[in-house]
Amino acid sequence: MDLSIIIVSYNVKTYLDQCLHSVERAVKNINAEVIVVDNCSGDNTEKHVRKEFPWVQFIENSENLGFGKANNIGARQSSGSHILYLNPDTVVPEDNFEIALKQFNHHEKLGSLGCRMIDGKGDYLPESKRGFPTPSVALYRLFGLAKMFPKSKKWAGYYMGHIEETVDAEVEIQCGAWMMLSRDALTKSGGFDEDFFMYGEDIDLSHRISKLGFKNRYFSQSPVIHYKGESTKHASWVYVKNFHEAMAIFAHKHFTSGAKAYSSMIKIGIYAKASSAVIKRWMSFIRPIALTAVGGFFLANEFTDYWELNQRYPNGGEYPIIYRQIIIPAYLIIWILSMIISGAYSLKTSILRYISGFLISTIILLSVYALLPLELRFSRILILISSVLFFISFLFVKTATKTKLKYGLFKLFDDTIAHVDRDDKRSLPVTSNYDIRMEEVLTNRDLLKPNEIHFYPNNSSFKKIIDTMILLRDNNLRFRMIYPFWTLGSDDYQISSELSTAALSKPSVRRTKGILSVIISLAVIVFFLILILFPRGRLAIKNLPAVIRGKKTWVSYNGISSDALPPLKQGVFSHTHLVQDKEFQKFSNNRYAHHWRPEFDIYALFNGAI
Repeated sequence: MDLSIIIVSYNVKTYLDQCLHSVERAVKNINAEVIVVDNCSGDNTEKHVRKEFPWVQFIENSENLGFGKANNIGARQSSGSHILYLNPDTVVPEDNFEIALKQFNHHEKLGSLGCRMIDGKGDYLPESKRGFPTPSVALYRLFGLAKMFPKSKKWAGYYMGHIEETVDAEVEIQCGAWMMLSRDALTKSGGFDEDFFMYGEDIDLSHRISKLGFKNRYFSQSPVIHYKGESTKHASWVYVKNFHEAMAIFAHKHFTSGAKAYSSMIKIGIYAKASSAVIKRWMSFIRPIALTAVGGFFLANEFTDYWELNQRYPNGGEYPIIYRQIIIPAYLIIWILSMIISGAYSLKTSILRYISGFLISTIILLSVYALLPLELRFSRILILISSVLFFISFLFVKTATKTKLKYGLFKLFDDTIAHVDRDDKRSLPVTSNYDIRMEEVLTNRDLLKPNEIHFYPNNSSFKKIIDTMILLRDNNLRFRMIYPFWTLGSDDYQISSELSTAALSKPSVRRTKGILSVIISLAVIVFFLILILFPRGRLAIKNLPAVIRGKKTWVSYNGISSDALPPLKQGVFSHTHLVQDKEFQKFSNNRYAHHWRPEFDIYALFNGAI
């Protein structure tokens, strides 16, 4: 047996599926075995792997044993002369394993091998090659000196910045996402130290292999994709705790003197970094909300003065002081909360989300107005105009704070998506979508300049896909892998992708859908006399009691839903028109579940099937 590939998984079924498909192609010309060790996932990983990949040896743990211990379980079951520890959120090109194994023949005493890695945007991942984290090296990285001097052998020693991305070289530390060992190095080192639960175990193993007289090398000829989300972890206290515990174990194990000082310095550094990330994240969220509130109140107050003087009380008089001091701020708070729920304040969102958020927020204000006592109902015109002014303030703040708007404000109406090697002969649903061959992309003959590229791995080699991502890495593109039941991708190596997770599976999204359902119910009650004049309105009124009791939901799937999709109750309206084409039903339901937004349900109320 030439190679044993060990993959530890935990609740990453979709990424594991993609990884195994790429592995299946890469082992075609070598004698290899694949062992998946699952740390008690709750997403039906075992059922999926046993059904779709019967050639995989599957080991199911009864609890989450951590990265190192699970890998050691797999290693004990392996029989290959070389062992590859591989993350489930990776994609390997077809020639990756063959080239890697040749490295062991070409380099004497090679104990471990690391691989060049890129993220979901094609950008190079610097952890592909690392130096030994001495106290000084670790602190240079934690305090930003490595970023300031990325090519320095001294300051950027953590990522060995003096070694170019495309140059093979000896390194000190490997990354556990893709780490190949000789059987001799594995046997003598004993594998991962199980005292490490997560983080640091790859550093420890690489160092012990080096101390045994083996070499650690980095090779660049066959890069792999590694989707990851380190930023979200770095901004959480759970990451800080786990990483500090790992570094404390490492310090006590490898530094005979100064271990406590090293541990304390690392602790200070990572807490400072995490605190900065948390504060920055919250400020980026709170700032536009606060500025919208200030601007919105000013505009609404100024318009109230105008309306009061010229329309409502032209001969003298004024609105009661409660209107300015309580009612306007209350309306503004309700409006902003509605915009937040609609997702309009997301860092990356769309114009459609803005518009739908504005409509929802305005409907809520009108509904609240209708429920107020008569003495507090001052003017519907003021409500409508104030809502428009709040929206103007919102747009001004979004523009002034340079919020990322998915590649520009106006391009969102016409996002251009290039579909590479799509095998479906049916026409694409939107005019801004177009088909193109991989060769045209690689030879730079694609003149339409898309915002997004969709790859279809069933029709293209992973090697060509990876080469294309690297070639286009500076073009600020989004890359997506399109599969029958999910879409995978990541727009930033610092932010893990959630594209594989159906939006309606996320508690926050389900809460938003539930709140929207309550809003729709309130609107049905408030506008009862108007709705009764229309067939769709009468249907909504008829089903209102069932929705309130939780027996139905306002908008649900088109036809019969799949077990693979999040469950929804029977809908009063379907999110799209009913058709007999089962493939279209499957596609549309999948799109609805994975990409749900409030505007989907709003559209369905007026256009969905009954």
